[in-house]
Amino acid sequence: MRLPGPAADQPAAGTFYALLWGLQLLFTIHAGLGMLLTIRNQPFQERFVFVVFVNALLVLTPGTCLILLRRGLLRPAGTVYLAGVWLAYTLIILFNGGIHHVGLAVYIALPVSAAWLFGYRPALWTAAACLGSATTMAVLETIGVGPLHYFQGLPSGIWLLLLECTLMGVVPVATVLSSLQRALAQSRVVEAELQEYRHHLEDLVQQRTAELVEARDQAERASRAKTAFLANMSHELRTPLNAILGFSAIVRTDGGLSDQHRKDLEIVGNSGEHLLSLIDDILDTAKIETGGVSAESVAFGLHALVNDAVNMMRERARAKNLELTLDLSSNAPWCVRSDPGKLRQVLANLIGNAVKYTDKGSVVVRLDARPADGSGQVVLVFDVEDTGIGIAPQDQPRIFDPFVQAGRRPRQGVGLGLAICRNFVQVLGGTIQVESQPGRGTRFHVEVPAETADPSELLAETLHGEQVTGLEPGQPEYRILIVEDQQENWLLLDRLLRAAGFQVRGAEDGLQAVEAFRVWRPHFIWMDLHLPGLGGLEAAKRIRELEGGSEVKIVAVTASAFASEREQVLAAGLDDFLRKPYRPREIFECMSRHLGVRYLYEAIPQTDAADPHVTMRPEDLASLPPEQFEELEQAVVCLDWERIARIVRQISDQNASLGGVLTRLADRFAYTPIFKAIESSRRRTAQTSH
Repeated sequence: MRLPGPAADQPAAGTFYALLWGLQLLFTIHAGLGMLLTIRNQPFQERFVFVVFVNALLVLTPGTCLILLRRGLLRPAGTVYLAGVWLAYTLIILFNGGIHHVGLAVYIALPVSAAWLFGYRPALWTAAACLGSATTMAVLETIGVGPLHYFQGLPSGIWLLLLECTLMGVVPVATVLSSLQRALAQSRVVEAELQEYRHHLEDLVQQRTAELVEARDQAERASRAKTAFLANMSHELRTPLNAILGFSAIVRTDGGLSDQHRKDLEIVGNSGEHLLSLIDDILDTAKIETGGVSAESVAFGLHALVNDAVNMMRERARAKNLELTLDLSSNAPWCVRSDPGKLRQVLANLIGNAVKYTDKGSVVVRLDARPADGSGQVVLVFDVEDTGIGIAPQDQPRIFDPFVQAGRRPRQGVGLGLAICRNFVQVLGGTIQVESQPGRGTRFHVEVPAETADPSELLAETLHGEQVTGLEPGQPEYRILIVEDQQENWLLLDRLLRAAGFQVRGAEDGLQAVEAFRVWRPHFIWMDLHLPGLGGLEAAKRIRELEGGSEVKIVAVTASAFASEREQVLAAGLDDFLRKPYRPREIFECMSRHLGVRYLYEAIPQTDAADPHVTMRPEDLASLPPEQFEELEQAVVCLDWERIARIVRQISDQNASLGGVLTRLADRFAYTPIFKAIESSRRRTAQTSH
C-alpha cells in the first residue's frame, strides 16, 4: 500500500494512493455483484452492455489513477478520479432510482476530495457539477421523466454504495483534520519556541540595555573627564597669557618707548590675541562636535581685521622670501557687523596654510563685497591664493575633515585648521570652496553674509583708546581688593589699578580675602575663582555674610573655557564675571559700571603694524595743496569717515606714497596720528612764516 515512484514524498499522494486501493477493492466487488445479478435475471440481460460499461468505468477509474500516481502524476490522477467517479455514480443514480437514490451521498464526498487534492477553486467547480447533476435529475422527475430502474437493487449493493461514499468522504476529511491537528501541534511547538525566544529576547534586551547603560555611563565619565581636562587646560593656558597680553599692553602705552619697539609690541599683542582665539577654538571642540557653536554680531573694522590677519603672517612670509600682498576692493565696506573673532581665525588659518605650503612665489589675499538681499546686507568675499604645492583632486573633498593633511607633505600641525574654518564659515551662514592644481597652487574662496555698520560705533574707542591716566577729581578714595594666587596676574592688576589712582591690597587665597575684607572693608573685590584652600565662590559667600558684605561689589575673574560658568557665578551672588585674559579697558569699564568711577584719559600712541615703515610725519603733508590740506583737517576734526576716505583716495591719485600711508591709517580708524601730523605741519608753517 506504500506509494512508489517520484510522488512518494508527498503526504497527500500517499494517502490518495491508499484510498484508491480501497476503492479499487470495493468497486471491483460492487461491479462483480452487479454483473452476476444481470446475468442471472432475464429482464436485465438486454441491458447487459450498459451494465458492463458502468461497471468497467467504476473498476478502471481507480486503476488508472493508481498507474498515474506511480508515475508521479498527482494532479492528472486526481482529475481522472473526480471525473470518473462523478460520471459512474451519476449514471448509477440516474438509471437506478434518480434523485431518491442513496448514491447521492457521493455528491458530498467529491467536493471534499477536490478541496483536499486541489484546493478551493476546483472544489467549487466539482460542487457545481454535482449540484447541476442532482438538479437535472430533480427537474426530470418533476416533469414526469423517471425515475428509471435499469439495475436490480440489492441491500448489499446499497451498503457497498454507502461504504464507498463514506470512504471517499471520510478519508479526505480525516486527512485534513489530521493535517490540522499536526499544524495545531506544530503551532503549539512554535508558540512554545516563540515564548522561549521571547523570554530569551527579553533577557537579551535587558543584557544589551545594561551594556548600553554601562557604555553611556562610560561615555559620560569620559565627557566629564574631557570637560575637567578642558577646564584645567583653559586655566593653565589663559593664566600666563593674561600676564603676557596685559604687560605688553602696559608697556606699549609707555610714552618713552621707541616707535619700533611699540610696533613690535603691537605685533606681539595681535599675535597673543590670535593665540587666545586659537585656545578658545581648541577648547571649544566639544561645542563644534555637537553643533553648539554660535556666532555673535558686533561692529568692527573690516579692513583693519584683514590687515591684522595678514600682518600676523608677514614675518613668516618674509622669512621664506614670499611675497604676501593684500588687495582690498573699494566695494568692501570699512565697518561691518558680524563675528570678528571667527572671521579673523578663518583668515589666519587660510593665510597660514598658504604660507606653510608655499616655498616660492607669492600669497595673495583679496577682499571684496557685493550687495545681498535685504537693506544693509552685503556678502563679504575673501580669496586666499598661493603658488604652492597644490592639492590633488582626489584629496580635495577630504581636506575639511578634522586631522587631515591630504595630499601635502608632512608639516607641523594636526590638521584642525581647515575643519575649524569650515565650521566657522557655516556658523556664519557662508560657504567655503577650494580650487587647486598640484604644482600650480591653491585658491580658497570664502563668502560670508554680513551687515554694514556705522564706523562711528568704533570712533570713540579709537580717539581715547584704552589708556586711563587717573581718576577725575571729587571722587571717593576707592579701596580695591585683589584676590589672586598667581603672582604675575596679581602684579598686572595691581599695577593697572595703582597707576589709575586706586588704593589696592592683595590676598592669595579665600581665607586671606575674608580677613582682608573684615579689616579693610574694600569697595570692590576682584575675586579669582580657582584659589588654593577656600575657593573664590565660598570666599565670596562668607564675605556676603559679614557686616557690609552685601554692599561690596564682587566680580569673578576666571580663566575657565566655559561661558556656562558665568551663570553659576551670578547665581552664587557675585555681581559680574570677567574672563582671563582681560584687557585694561575691560577692567576699568567693569569698575565704572559697578562703582560709577570716572576716569581721565590720554590718547594712546598710534602705530600701524601693517608695515614697519608706515609713519605719519608733518613734512609728508607739506606737498598737499592748501585746499586739500584744509579739507583733510576739517574731515579729521569732524570724524567724517566717508569724507576722509574720499580725500585719501584723491591724495592717493596724486601721491601714491603719501596716499598709501593715509590709507593704512584710515583703514584702522587711526585718525590721531593724522591729526597730530596736521597740527605739527601747521606749527611748522606758522614758524616759517614768522
